[in-house]
Amino acid sequence: MSDNIYRKARKKAAKNEPLLNNCESAQDIVYIERTKLLAIESGDKIPEPEDVASMAKVYNAPELCNYYCTKQCPLGKNKPTLIYEDLNEISVHLMTALHQLQTANDTIYRILEDGKINDYEIRDFLNVIDTLKKLSYSADSLELWGKKNGILE
Repeated sequence: MSDNIYRKARKKAAKNEPLLNNCESAQDIVYIERTKLLAIESGDKIPEPEDVASMAKVYNAPELCNYYCTKQCPLGKNKPTLIYEDLNEISVHLMTALHQLQTANDTIYRILEDGKINDYEIRDFLNVIDTLKKLSYSADSLELWGKKNGILE
């Protein structure tokens, strides 16, 4: 139970808000009934999206939304889970992806100029998709950082 991401986030937030120290008093702040909160934190119950949104906001833990969407939501389980990185790490990944984007741009233009993807172009096409995924991941990481640091809502 101590490894549960929702419990960890609540305990971390409790350092600044003592009422979050236990589920009994936390229920009044996150608007999740105590037994349901306990079940979520013990792993016996998967939270509803609105529960996750409430915990993420109250605990200042936007990473809970990404965790839920990539680990617990049936629609998003194939997406990568964002790892909260510091701004320098995110910047390096973002700049690398942007640099690779120029090559990807040229490649996709070459591949699609005839309106179809030939067998010998599939590998290049997959590399373009990989570059775009890296760029998307970097953008999502930067957005998470902005939320975590109060710049974005």
